[in-house]
Amino acid sequence: MKMGRIWQKVLDFFKDLQIINRNKATELLEFEVMELENIFSLLLFGSFTGMPSPPAHITLQLLPLMERELKLMFNRIGVAHDALAEVVSILGEP
Repeated sequence: MKMGRIWQKVLDFFKDLQIINRNKATELLEFEVMELENIFSLLLFGSFTGMPSPPAHITLQLLPLMERELKLMFNRIGVAHDALAEVVSILGEP
C-alpha cells in the first residue's frame, strides 16, 4: 500500500512538471511571435530606422492592415527592452 502512494506521488510530480514545461513553452512562443511581428514591421517600415524598405506602393497598400503592428513597434521603441534579457526572464533561473 505504501509503495502505491509513493508511485502516485512520483506520477503527480511528473504531471506537474509537464504542465510547467508547457506553460514555459507557450510563453516562449508568444514572445517569439511578438518579436517576429516587430521584425516584420521593421522590414516594411524600415525607412524609419534608415534601413532599405520595399517599394512605397506596397507599403501603402499594407498600411491599413498594419495598424496593430505599428502600435506594437512604437511601443517597443518607447520602452526599448533588451531582447536577450526578456528571453532569459521567460526561461527562468536554473
